[in-house]
Amino acid sequence: MVIVVTAVSTVLGAPAAYATDYPSWADVQAARASESAKAGEVASITALIADLQAKAVAAQALVQQRTAEDDVAEAALAAGQSKADALAASAATWKTKADTSSRQAALIAAQFARAGGGNNITSLLLGSDSAQANNLLSQLSSMGKLSETITGIYNQAKQDANTAQSIAEQAAVAKDALVGLAAAAQAALQQAAQAQQDMIAALNEQTAHEGELQAQLASLQSNVATTEQQYQAGVAAAAAAAAAAAAAAAAAAAAARGSGGVSIGPVSSDAQALAEELMGYVSAGRFHGSSPDHIFEIAWIAQGKSVANCGIDVVILQAMVTAVRTFGSAGVSDISRRCTGQIEGAGVLSAHYRNGGGHAVDFTSVGGNALNGSNNASLSLIRALDPIMPYGSGLGQRNCRVSAGSEIGLKNFSDFYDTCDHLHVDDF
Repeated sequence: MVIVVTAVSTVLGAPAAYATDYPSWADVQAARASESAKAGEVASITALIADLQAKAVAAQALVQQRTAEDDVAEAALAAGQSKADALAASAATWKTKADTSSRQAALIAAQFARAGGGNNITSLLLGSDSAQANNLLSQLSSMGKLSETITGIYNQAKQDANTAQSIAEQAAVAKDALVGLAAAAQAALQQAAQAQQDMIAALNEQTAHEGELQAQLASLQSNVATTEQQYQAGVAAAAAAAAAAAAAAAAAAAAARGSGGVSIGPVSSDAQALAEELMGYVSAGRFHGSSPDHIFEIAWIAQGKSVANCGIDVVILQAMVTAVRTFGSAGVSDISRRCTGQIEGAGVLSAHYRNGGGHAVDFTSVGGNALNGSNNASLSLIRALDPIMPYGSGLGQRNCRVSAGSEIGLKNFSDFYDTCDHLHVDDF
C-alpha cells in the first residue's frame, strides 16, 4: 500500500488532514492469486475512485457556494459605501443651504436696522406734515413685510440646519456600518480563497491517482497482468508524443528564424490547442512553472476540463506559446491567482485575480536567461510580444527600465511600475 497524506474540505471549508491507502501495482498483482482477493481489491479500488470523485465534486460545490457568498458580501459593502457617500454629500449640501439662508437673513436684518436710522418712529410721525407722515407710514408698511421675510428666512435656515443635522447623523450611522460590512466582505473573501485552495488540492489529488487507479482496476477486471513498469511506460509514451509535437512546432519556428524570417509560425486561437502545445513543452523540459506552480491550470485546459475560476485567456496562452517558440524555452510564475486562491499583494485588484483571473502572466525566464524587466532578455521578449498583444495591454517593470536606461518604444503595451524580478504581461 502507498499511504498518502493530503487535505480536503470539511463542511465549513477548512482543510482537514487524512491519510489514504492507495494500492501499489504489487498489491494488484498479489490480488490476482485468488478470486476473493481480486474481488476485494476491485471493490477497494472502485471505492477509492468514487471517493476521489465525490471529494472533487463536493469541493467544487463549496467553491460555488463561497464564491456566491463573497459576491453578496462585496455587493453589500459596495451598496453600503454608496449609501454612506450619498448621505455625506447630502448632509454637506443641506449644511451649505442652511448657512446660506442664515447669512441672507442676517444681511437683510442689518439692512433693516440701518433703515430705521435709530430714530423714534412716534416723534417722526408727530413732527411731520401730512405728506411726510403718509410717506413714512408707507415705508413702515414695507419694512413690516421685510420683517416677515426675514422671519421666514430665519425659520427656513433653522429647518435646513435641522435637516442637515439629521442627515449627518444618518451618514455617521452608515459610515459606522461600513466597518462591519468590510469585515464581512474580508471574511467571505478569505473563505472563498480557502475553498478554492481546497478544491485545487482535491482535484490535484484526483489527477495524481485516478488515472493509475483506473488502470489498476482495468488490469484486474480484464485479467491482463499489467505491471507498474508497463503502466509507467504507457504514461511516458504519451508524454513523449506530446513532447515530440511541441518539438516539431519549435523546430518549425527555429527554421523560420534561421532562414532570416521573423515569423514564429501561425499561433492557434483555440485555448485547448494552445494549452496542449504548452504541456508538450513542459514534457520536453522547455516550459516550467515556479512556486506556487500554476502549470496545472494549463494542464486542465489541455485536458478539456472546465474548472471554476481557473480559465486562462487565449491571449495569455498565445503569449506563452510565442515566448517558447521564439526563445526555445520559457519559465513563468503567477498566472491566475483566482485559481490558486492567492489574495496576497494587490489582492482582488491584482491583474492576476481580476475579471475571474487568467488575464496575466509573470515571465521569469526565456531561453535560459532570467528576466528582470530591463535586461536584454526582457527587452527581446517585449519586442516579441508587443505586436501580438491587444492595444493597451499591461506591461510591468517600467521603473526597472527607467532606472537601467533601457526604455523602448511600445506599440500596444502600456507599461507601469512593478518589482524587478520578472516581466509582467496582461491583456487588460
